[in-house]
Amino acid sequence: MQHFNKPVAAVCLAVASAFVHAQQATWDFDIPAQPASQVLDALSRQTGLAPFFADGAVKGVQSPGVKGKLTLREALDKALAGTGLAYQFTAEKAVAIKAAAGTAGIKALPTLVITAEKENSYKSPTATVASKLPASPREIPYSVSVLTRQQMDEQNMMTIWDAMSQMTGTQAIWNDTDQGQFHARGGAMNIQYDGMPSLYPLSGSQQFDLAMYERVEVQRGPAGVLQGSGFFSGTVNLVRKAPKREFEAHLQGSLGSWDNKRIEADVTGPITEDGRIRGRFVASWDDKDWFVDRMHNDKWLAYGVVEADVLPSTTLRLSAAAQRSDTDVGYSGLPTYTDGRLIDLPRSFNPNPDWNKYQWEHEEFAGELEHRFAGGWHAKVRASRRESGFFFKDGYLTTGIDPTTMTGDYLRRKADWDYTSRDFDAYVGGPFELFGRTHDLVFGANHSTYLSKGKSVTSSHIASLRVNGVVLNDPPNVPDFDADYRTGSESETTQYGVYGQLRARVLDPLAVVLGGRYTNYDARSRTVSPAAVPTAWSQGAKENGVFTPSAGIVFDVTKAVSLYASYADIFVPQTSKKADGSVLKPRVGEQYEIGAKGDFFDGKLGATLAAFQITDTNRAFSDPANPGFFLPLGEVESKGWELEFVGSPLRNWDLSAGYTNLRTEQTKTSTASSLGAPISYWYPRHQLKLWSNWRFGAGPLQGVSLGFGMTGMSRTASGASTPTVRAREQSGYAVFNASIGYRIDKTYSLNLAINNLFDRGYFTRVQGTNTYMSYGEPRNWLLTFRAGF
Repeated sequence: MQHFNKPVAAVCLAVASAFVHAQQATWDFDIPAQPASQVLDALSRQTGLAPFFADGAVKGVQSPGVKGKLTLREALDKALAGTGLAYQFTAEKAVAIKAAAGTAGIKALPTLVITAEKENSYKSPTATVASKLPASPREIPYSVSVLTRQQMDEQNMMTIWDAMSQMTGTQAIWNDTDQGQFHARGGAMNIQYDGMPSLYPLSGSQQFDLAMYERVEVQRGPAGVLQGSGFFSGTVNLVRKAPKREFEAHLQGSLGSWDNKRIEADVTGPITEDGRIRGRFVASWDDKDWFVDRMHNDKWLAYGVVEADVLPSTTLRLSAAAQRSDTDVGYSGLPTYTDGRLIDLPRSFNPNPDWNKYQWEHEEFAGELEHRFAGGWHAKVRASRRESGFFFKDGYLTTGIDPTTMTGDYLRRKADWDYTSRDFDAYVGGPFELFGRTHDLVFGANHSTYLSKGKSVTSSHIASLRVNGVVLNDPPNVPDFDADYRTGSESETTQYGVYGQLRARVLDPLAVVLGGRYTNYDARSRTVSPAAVPTAWSQGAKENGVFTPSAGIVFDVTKAVSLYASYADIFVPQTSKKADGSVLKPRVGEQYEIGAKGDFFDGKLGATLAAFQITDTNRAFSDPANPGFFLPLGEVESKGWELEFVGSPLRNWDLSAGYTNLRTEQTKTSTASSLGAPISYWYPRHQLKLWSNWRFGAGPLQGVSLGFGMTGMSRTASGASTPTVRAREQSGYAVFNASIGYRIDKTYSLNLAINNLFDRGYFTRVQGTNTYMSYGEPRNWLLTFRAGF
């Protein structure tokens, strides 16, 4: 594993020092009185913000102009003085212009295309995971959820595991303390960063700490038009924090159960006096034990980003991030008896030897160039490079425990892997007029490459690395070892394509969303032994010109409620061959979805009801006439419905609630015993997630907030219904969490969170007899002190 994150950390620290003493940005304005649309346009061009009004939206409204050295808010006050218009910041780069209270006859302007959600809200005004052009969730004919910064802070979310455990329709499945698997609608999920698709895996790889991200977006179901190839189940979009134009600093420190310590800092603001160059620096450090014996983790993150208005309508953003995580005596779960029965062990029991070690290192460089044209059009070019390294040395059980002797067999191994992900995306998008209506169009191209290279040594190379008949103890009597690497492998996957998406408003209440993509895909691999010359590359899956369509309609029944229907698909290349030697056609995941979305309580509460059916076709099916070959006849089906409420039903009440009903089935398979069985027994039929936070207003409890939540799911298991598996089934369960917060003043606040309030024993994963019977955390607490300036 390469050691590469010290230079990145230095870059991040340079960003931090550049603006730590920055002041609130001001501009010298000299905009004369003229129509309000022209004043707002001039204001936008001078400050570097993207356009936040549509042509003709304020027709006939005169502005007195803007003159003097002013902040952006002061300039807006002057621009709209006496016009009957008011403004509201919905994010750092978004201003909604609307008729002032008590003023009639003035048409409101649409909200600006943004990169950060409205402050102090669980409900985000826009999402970009399903469209390059940010749109409100009601405009998107798919199931979309957004986890905002406020909710992440109030629920003390620190990792992608925390986020996926709370979002509607997603399931977090435990691998180990550093990474997990994240699924929705019957399959693993894809990943995007700032809306740019990546081949870097979401599941089975560690992600950066959530301190680096402003929000987490999820689209459930296929996203092939913007993603290319991938899983049919859904896509996660992690949106990085961006610099702000006004100085802010947020600091926090936490102490909790099992000697849990965390420090986090987030500082942003202008670097130059005129605010044309801005920066942001984020850092976090975690040091904690676990509820599992002898386990310890130390992790740090550094992230720096600089944004510059290189021209009045052109903005450049550059960022760097580094993270390192060291875990001693890592834990991946408990064994069972060889017949599948659970062993009466405490949740703290760790079956791994003291010398087990996992280490992750990451560095990432990213850049974005945006140019804003007249009429609301803009072009963006994004690129990123991520280097990750993973080293592990461990001993783990390869068998269940013999109930008579209480012994099992251990395998010792070590491996060192390096991963490189290079991603590029460029697109142009904006509104246009046709037949008297405004429509949106976006088109672009992207390219992704993912490389992995590693070396390892296991008992298949050195028989003595296997230790048999070890008595189950904490710790077990499994000696450390030292051995050279004996084999290695290297793989490279490349995907590139072109895409387009149109949102046509064909009638006042009706919009049609059409999309399409052509994708090329190529994968290859080879053996790389530490002591030999690498073998020639072996061709893997390869596809050219695969077309991926999507279509949807959105019908506004009222100003608050919309109905929608959509079709989308995505493909997965295959390597299995037919008897004639040809490779099977790609698997295709097709989804049909219908639903309703609404905005209630003055738009503060969003609701979504969706029903879906996904068919994954062309799966490899054993050819009965030609053993060893396959036919593209296999098929699985995933269907169900979801209900979600997110937002503020009342002024001081924030709510996030989601229910998922999911049924999966193998509808065509070459194994008779699997016909009609679920895709996986991991997926519960029912899943409910809830978090509610109430802030007390004026009175003796002013400043106090109370949070309460739960996650619950029905029965899960590890495989087909055999006697051994049935012994490992987990019945339905619910885990309850609570918090109490106190805002001392405008700057300081305290929060005490209690997780698993009733100390419910449950498994985060149900798996084999040797490992992955992974308990969830027992009752624990976390006290957090926050300061915001």
